[in-house]
Amino acid sequence: MIMRSGFQLAICTCLLLVAQSPSSFAQKSKVTENVDLVFHNTTDMLQHIHYAPKKLDDKFSAQVFTAYLEQLDPGKRLFLREDLQEFKKYQSQLDDEMKGKVVQFYKVVNTTFRQRLKDAETTMEELLKQPFKFNTNEVYNSNTEKLDYCKSVDDLNKRWQNYLKFQVLGQYEDMLDIHARDTANKLSDAQMEEKARETILRIEKRNFANLQKLTTDEEAFNTYVNSITNLYDPHSNYFLPVDRREFQESLSGVYYGIGALLQDMQGKIGIAELMIGGPAWKSGQVEKGDVIVKVAQGGGKPADVAGLAMSEVIKLTRGQQGTTVTITFRKQDGSLKDVTLKREALQLEDTFVKSAIIEDSVKLGYISFPKFYTDFGDANGRSCAADMARELARLQQENVKGIIIDIRDNIGGSLGEVINMIGLFIKEGPVVQVKGPVGEPYVSRVKGKTALYDGPLVVLVNEMSASAAEIFAAAIQDYHRGIIIGSSSTYGKGSVQRPFGIGDNRVGGGNPNTDLGTLHVTLQKYYRITGAATQLKGIEPDIKLPGIYEPYKMQEKNNPTALAWDTIQAVPFETLDGQGVISKTVAMAGPRMQQDTTLLSLSKNLHWMQSRNGIYALQLDKYRTQEKEVQTKVGEIRKQLVSAKPMGVKNTTDMEESLKSKEQFKNESNKAWINSLKRDLFLSEAVYVMYDFLKLANS
Repeated sequence: MIMRSGFQLAICTCLLLVAQSPSSFAQKSKVTENVDLVFHNTTDMLQHIHYAPKKLDDKFSAQVFTAYLEQLDPGKRLFLREDLQEFKKYQSQLDDEMKGKVVQFYKVVNTTFRQRLKDAETTMEELLKQPFKFNTNEVYNSNTEKLDYCKSVDDLNKRWQNYLKFQVLGQYEDMLDIHARDTANKLSDAQMEEKARETILRIEKRNFANLQKLTTDEEAFNTYVNSITNLYDPHSNYFLPVDRREFQESLSGVYYGIGALLQDMQGKIGIAELMIGGPAWKSGQVEKGDVIVKVAQGGGKPADVAGLAMSEVIKLTRGQQGTTVTITFRKQDGSLKDVTLKREALQLEDTFVKSAIIEDSVKLGYISFPKFYTDFGDANGRSCAADMARELARLQQENVKGIIIDIRDNIGGSLGEVINMIGLFIKEGPVVQVKGPVGEPYVSRVKGKTALYDGPLVVLVNEMSASAAEIFAAAIQDYHRGIIIGSSSTYGKGSVQRPFGIGDNRVGGGNPNTDLGTLHVTLQKYYRITGAATQLKGIEPDIKLPGIYEPYKMQEKNNPTALAWDTIQAVPFETLDGQGVISKTVAMAGPRMQQDTTLLSLSKNLHWMQSRNGIYALQLDKYRTQEKEVQTKVGEIRKQLVSAKPMGVKNTTDMEESLKSKEQFKNESNKAWINSLKRDLFLSEAVYVMYDFLKLANS
């Protein structure tokens, strides 16, 4: 498996594990030796170069106070009210620390945090020694945001009791399912409950070990600083020197594994993302959100991963190329599934722009555009705009009547690339405005003799289409160059970040070459040529489809510290749909989609998922009833996302010829990709829209 720092966006917090060298720790110690310098330089830079600097007063101080404590103890299971009373003497002083006073607050909190972790771990261990009874009408509320801190140790113990009972119940119910499938398992209910407690004990001890790592001097400081930077906006962050370097080094690694990004999911290791073309993706049996329960090497005995560290799980999934691993996943509907995968070299090739032919009554072109990438000046590198141009040429050679570009889950990238890409579809004119907090906006334009493709165009988006992907969709929509179809809105990341080193700039003794970390800070915002920001609201499609991510509130608008939406002056431009074909096509799609029973049922099920209150019964039968209902809804959603009628999807002639000389795994990857497109419900809706588009254009 691979790990990377995600966009999670908004979406996930993933753990990046790379071996640390002694020099790495030396760099970290440079930060801890210069805490006041690093802190004051960082906060000063935020005030002077951030797009929306904060007023450093008692109000902001109180916000930092709350944000830092909530980051350390989101479940309110560590600190007591008496701790808060002790901390409150600093509540109105944090702005003064930011302005230049000696930094004290996080050190005081960290001392108490260490002790509370020890106390809580002891409590957890004692509570898990006693059996739980799942026959009372108790409930567990997973919505911890509005919880208050406990006033006494007894109250805190009760909160831990409630939390652990919920965790054990989940494991116990899992074991009951396994017992029902495994007739050789002769464990009694009491024995299974005991094993469930043992499993949760391992998981929680690992959680505490990870939390203890946050109490080291450098990590405690890092957590505190980022609780401040994230109040400016979600995309401004401070990186310790080693963290920045580890991220960069990890990008060059070659691994043999199953092709998935792992994520810590409240003590369990799960799938955050699948690599397109990787073994897990090709299997069609692994999905985002699946939790790893067991791992077996080849045909060997499965090893339970409960309580294992992230690095240990990664080691279990990696191995020699061509060897197999069988992983037991807990699916999102609660069921268990064994999936056997053959390890492969993780190929980045499958993340590049590529095309296919959709041919039923009319031949259409399809272009998958999963991410922006650029050559960074490397003569041997690849540019997504250049690759897009190549695929457009291929499709035109195939005499397609229209093209669908798929930028679902495309999280953005290079501004230069997106401008070049827009220039493939629009001959000339402004395409995006970039503006800081003051001064005039910079208007980026395309200017060419002709557009490479001027035929019918549909762009498919979703809630995870972000940043540069939103700029592309906005330009296509504003010029009426094509039709945007997708969920109610795209992600809504319309801000621009730049990295700045936190140097040692003290007069008369500082070393300007000392690496004291890096600040990624938001400097500007993107605006459409209409003057509307892409920030927060994103792009509202012309034709809306149900949003499969919407129940999970993962978009920019769901983050309370996100920058605001606003408008600036529009720049002159001329739309391209002189005959009004696009508006007529959109009007035609509305009645048809409102009568589509699959889309209506899918929307209803997604709304049900979104309306869940996060309250779980701790009585076994009621808990199982709730879980069964969730499994049923998730199962229905999965079925609904698969088009009832498969489309005729095939490779382009060039690709078919190219695959003849490719390795077997690349042919298998391509086959899996083509098959996934054939039954893609939302792609089939885009095809219907394109058919309407063509009928109107030719009438």
